[in-house]
Amino acid sequence: MKWICIILIFFASGDTAFKVAYKIDAKSRLYLNGKTNINNYECYCKDDFPVAIISGTQQQNGRIDFSNAVLQVKTSLLSCKNKLMNRDMHKALKAEEHPYIIIQLHDATLLNTSSSLQYNTWYSFTANVTLSIAGVSKKNQLQVQVNKLSNHLFQLKASKDLLMSDFHVKPRTPFNMIKIEDKVTINFDMTIVVNEAN
Repeated sequence: MKWICIILIFFASGDTAFKVAYKIDAKSRLYLNGKTNINNYECYCKDDFPVAIISGTQQQNGRIDFSNAVLQVKTSLLSCKNKLMNRDMHKALKAEEHPYIIIQLHDATLLNTSSSLQYNTWYSFTANVTLSIAGVSKKNQLQVQVNKLSNHLFQLKASKDLLMSDFHVKPRTPFNMIKIEDKVTINFDMTIVVNEAN
């Protein structure tokens, strides 16, 4: 998911106020996993995100505030590599009524005591976001790990446990024979390319 990459944009640009373009590398992975009474499952995001522009400001307390950090993930492009499971998941997520999962990033704070990111070193961020799933919005906090590979290339990882019932989503399965646990984990393993925006 490209939205999470913008927590590192300030450090990529080096300015108090910034505006940069960014793109997710095709090898990046966004997926969710969970459990049933029979086995574990994984569902992947097949969405292809275009180059986007993000802007924001660095506050004196080290927090980065974002002004237009919204990502829309098309629900119908989530795939569990099983037609029946995909159909039931899309119905449970009310894909026709709410075709997008929406993530809005409000702010992020670097937890390490550093004014810039060094090469090949992992840094920890706390990010405050609002997740909107099936028309229900909830505020959440994410712990994100960022590694600067070059001046324009970053790797980031994060995972977040969610209860689908918090979003009024009731898992559906073929013939109701398989019981799906309420908890799912969203996982990010992304490579991001950033450049200054004109």
